[in-house]
Amino acid sequence: MASSTTPTTTLTTSSPTSSSSTSTSTSTTTVLLIRHAEKLPWDSGLAPSKTVKAAYVDTHLLSCKGYERAQALVAYFQHRSEITALLDARPWGGVFAQDVDVDGGWGKSERPRETVDPLMRSPQMSQTPFILYKKSDAEYMTKQILAGKYAGRTVLVSWCHQMLPQLARDLGVPASDVPEWDKKRFDMTWVVDVTVAKGEAKATLRQFPQRLLYGDSDATM
Repeated sequence: MASSTTPTTTLTTSSPTSSSSTSTSTSTTTVLLIRHAEKLPWDSGLAPSKTVKAAYVDTHLLSCKGYERAQALVAYFQHRSEITALLDARPWGGVFAQDVDVDGGWGKSERPRETVDPLMRSPQMSQTPFILYKKSDAEYMTKQILAGKYAGRTVLVSWCHQMLPQLARDLGVPASDVPEWDKKRFDMTWVVDVTVAKGEAKATLRQFPQRLLYGDSDATM
């Protein structure tokens, strides 16, 4: 997926201060991967038949429950103990969200951005860069992380679930350690720690169930 456009930056008031990794240094970046929050379900809540699928109208926006999760994620990322422990070690470096890409044919979904909008509107995040990347810029985004631009920092990525396993692999997590994302799950945070040493990147993946809303699961994928 070659980068074809310039990423859109919004609400950006500062840039990460860390410099790119060198061949003699060791640096770690923590990447939090989340799926966008809930969208409108198919009629009857069942797996769609061809008829139902043809009649389904995608608003490209979150559902009521999705907006509820987006609001709940504010406290989750600012007060949940397992998240604050990560941020104590590596403070925020940026928040990235998948952008609408009508012209490029990659989709009209506004859900990834909507999912982190409440978080980015909170006063605590006023100094954190908020960058919108189109799907076609995913490779460029991961290369920025691997190049050490956010070394010593934590970045949050809000994206469509189909691409999250590939993002984890692109960040260096061994393919055998990356599960497929359960299409029914909106309630999981993947924590990828990317360590670059002597020019080589190695990454590990952990799964943190969010446990925010009724029906959220404690199980990993």
